[in-house]
Amino acid sequence: MDLRKSALSFGKVISVDGSKVTVKAESLRNLDGDTTLYVEVGSFVNCGGFHGDTICTITRVLIEEVERRENIVENKIVELSIIGSKGVDGRFTRGADKLPSIGCDAFLLNGEQVNFLLGINLDEEERKKYFKVGRRSMNGAGDAYLNLDKLLGRHTAIVGTTGSGKSSTVARIAQSILESYPKPRLIFFDIHNEYTNAFSGTWQQKANCIEWDSFSLPYWFLDLDEFISIYYPEAGGTQKMYIKEMIEELKRLDIPEPEDQKVSVDSPIYFDMDTLIGKISRKRDGETTEAKRDPFNKMILKIQSIHNDTRFSFLKRDMDEKKSLAAYFKFILGLDSDNQKYISVLDLSGLPAEVRTICVGVLTRLCFDYRYWDMDPENLPIALILEEAHTYIPEDSSSKYTLCLERVEKVAKEGRKYGLSLIVVTQRPSNISSTVLSQCGTFVTLRLTNDLDQNKIKRLLPDTLGDQADILSSLRDGEALVTGDAMTLPGKVLFDPPAPRPKSNDVRFHKAWIDGPPPGYSVEDISKWWITRERNITQRD
Repeated sequence: MDLRKSALSFGKVISVDGSKVTVKAESLRNLDGDTTLYVEVGSFVNCGGFHGDTICTITRVLIEEVERRENIVENKIVELSIIGSKGVDGRFTRGADKLPSIGCDAFLLNGEQVNFLLGINLDEEERKKYFKVGRRSMNGAGDAYLNLDKLLGRHTAIVGTTGSGKSSTVARIAQSILESYPKPRLIFFDIHNEYTNAFSGTWQQKANCIEWDSFSLPYWFLDLDEFISIYYPEAGGTQKMYIKEMIEELKRLDIPEPEDQKVSVDSPIYFDMDTLIGKISRKRDGETTEAKRDPFNKMILKIQSIHNDTRFSFLKRDMDEKKSLAAYFKFILGLDSDNQKYISVLDLSGLPAEVRTICVGVLTRLCFDYRYWDMDPENLPIALILEEAHTYIPEDSSSKYTLCLERVEKVAKEGRKYGLSLIVVTQRPSNISSTVLSQCGTFVTLRLTNDLDQNKIKRLLPDTLGDQADILSSLRDGEALVTGDAMTLPGKVLFDPPAPRPKSNDVRFHKAWIDGPPPGYSVEDISKWWITRERNITQRD
């Protein structure tokens, strides 16, 4: 495809300084058929000449006044940043063998040309790698596509302040994947029960929305550290040793020899909690003094209190059927052969605050182990979408976050080798683990107003964006600066609105305070749900 359309020529190169190019423009807008393209910050430009085709992005546009005798001449100056070049195969490639020559022409690139450079309009096999998510914000810049392999192969961060359209952007990306690929595998960690609504209607047949009262995380799947963190976080070294020995013995009960010797305390095999408590009691009764019995009394009281606490019922929800690991993953991943599901939304809104970080860490570790033991990473690649990630993987050395941080950071560093990807979603990137963010290859940055958040993201963005990174506080709702591996040519993208939307809209105070409470509003019902911890999610029109 011709990248040097005469109708889109707007000036000539007058200066080249490393990766910076200056163009003296003859005009700041060009007609491309029925479409008008403007010379504006973020637009893509080809500096074409005998050296080849150098692809740049506009970082600054200004008028330079020059005094000449009795009049003042206004020069239109456009500053560019080099981001790559056209390779021998006609595709975009990062870097440039030769820099533009002084005097060579500068051409605006339209959407069709940009997508051709990316390979979106080439052969059918290449086109399968891309899926449409919206359009580029610049006039005439065309539709915006993401490269699925690079989006998920190298992890992604989606960041934006509250109200910037973050949840809608996440939902749109997931819906676009479902539209473009028949058999994906996405798992949402839905902290506030927002996304069930986004995958209702036309998406319902493909979605496995697991409500809180159906969600389970069997206690026998916990490894020793996770079990201790939930059931007895104050345990000392000796108490941990006793618990380890007893659980290991219980897990080996129904395993025939010599296979039982391969079973460890971390093996995801069912054991009965009451039997464990009974073993601890007998161990206590064998001690001769009250001082020696006291640690076992504490152990029993703590484990029993958690086991009988209705807030932790999700840990024993599958106890009667002694759910196996295989059955659990078929349920979570929607792998029922008669009713396949391709996106799982786990409603985690009911998790007790004190164990939320641990449970997210457990789910992440289980998914990692599942992919680790599948010897081919392409058999069933999985993407984990971590909503409100700053609440459980913060840049914090506090011990209550340690377990979850270790598990998520391990996936960030090693997951892509096993076909496990992360999409980290947060409104406070300054509070997120730097280890996790540094492993992300793509950044979808919506509006950010906090200085700390802006500065952390700016440090992670490529220098070729120039002053474009300064627009983060003025982006529109649903508009993002997309950079990194999944979008080789970085820039502003206005994401298509999801249909339907997640339940993340701002509360309509004006409507509620005009109409008053809806018919049937009952303080008694709310009190009952509070006491029984059974949430009844309703939404007024």
